Amino acid sequence: MIKRSFYYLWGSQTISNVADIIYMLSITVLVFSSSNSLMQTTLIPLFRLSAQVVSGLVAPIILSRFRLTRILLFSQLGQFVIFTLLLLYLWTVPGQGSFLFIFVMVFGMSFLDGWTNPARNALVPRLAIGEGLMRANSLVAVSDQVVKCAGWALSGIVVAWLGSLNTLLIASCCYLLAATVTSFIRDPLDSQGSSSESPIPATQPAAAESKGSHWKELGEGWRIIWHNRRIRSLMIVDSIDTIGGTSWLGVFILAYVTQVLHKDASWWGFMNASFFSGMILGGLVVVGLVKRLQKNSYLYMLGALFVYVLITVVFALNTIPVAALVLFAVSGLPVQMAGIIRRTLLQTSAPVAQLPKVMAGIDVLTNLGFGLSLLFLGWYADRFGMVQVYLLAAAMTTIAVLIGLFYRRDFQESAQVDHPTVKDSGI
Repeated sequence: MIKRSFYYLWGSQTISNVADIIYMLSITVLVFSSSNSLMQTTLIPLFRLSAQVVSGLVAPIILSRFRLTRILLFSQLGQFVIFTLLLLYLWTVPGQGSFLFIFVMVFGMSFLDGWTNPARNALVPRLAIGEGLMRANSLVAVSDQVVKCAGWALSGIVVAWLGSLNTLLIASCCYLLAATVTSFIRDPLDSQGSSSESPIPATQPAAAESKGSHWKELGEGWRIIWHNRRIRSLMIVDSIDTIGGTSWLGVFILAYVTQVLHKDASWWGFMNASFFSGMILGGLVVVGLVKRLQKNSYLYMLGALFVYVLITVVFALNTIPVAALVLFAVSGLPVQMAGIIRRTLLQTSAPVAQLPKVMAGIDVLTNLGFGLSLLFLGWYADRFGMVQVYLLAAAMTTIAVLIGLFYRRDFQESAQVDHPTVKDSGI
């Protein structure tokens, strides 16, 4: 069952994602056109990633003290205020603005945005129950990919047509609209007079820990990740898979297109579009097969990863451009399926009250793993070439699948974490 508030959450996050893409593209174009410096322009994603990592580290304190709906609303209203200040500043001093001020504003917005993802992922299981949870995760994943696929293409046209400053005004309106939609979300736990710290089993006394030091709260999510066998198993598999999965980042695809396929940058755009199409198709397939995937979902996840391994090996050894385009599109399907199932398993592997802190810890691990993998694969690609990069990606995912099979007994237990606090609420 999917509650009405989920659709408000889904809508607000979709609008917010649109605003993020518009604002990032506009700021990037603005800084690059004003400075003509690639180095200064690359500071934008660096400030953004750094802010999200710092935000994720302090997120457990915020998530334990405030309701998830309030955190989402505060985050989006805060981003709207900061973004409006940035917009007014750029209008006041067009072409003469301080890049340091722009970077500080980007850091502030990204810091607030760092709370959004764990809050959203923790809120979804409260608003979607049973088969509805995987369906809800599929809808979120599909909308995310549609926004990315269409957003980057259309926002580029809008920036070229209206200019960076006018496009930023559109993004500001989107942030305000997203905050307005968020205000309609109702958390079932709030309606029962529950706080985000309860109920928690006596074996894990989070209420007592919340009265202790901030350091205990900061480490609580990490302790849950380590001591919960299911979550630990999923994170080990995911971390190993991420080492190779980073190879699908745009810069590596561009290198593959030019070095292996011997095509120009236009094929880079075709490849990205085909991959997003495959991801969208994968999300829709999960929506249609929820009942089948719900049973033995962990094995379906490993199966999807194994299919991805086979596609990656063929992709690495292929030199035919059209075949590469088809393979890239097809690879998006198992990647999306595995991602949706993994997210659903994470959401159902911890009691609902602990989930926000767990998701905050997972976000930090994911960002750090992504950054380290990016540095490693960049060095590996320069030394061995793109064919070896994708063969390495296939090898790492194969290892992840084998380790996943070793941990499969953790997901065969009849006792599964449930959410009795939200089952009977009709919001």
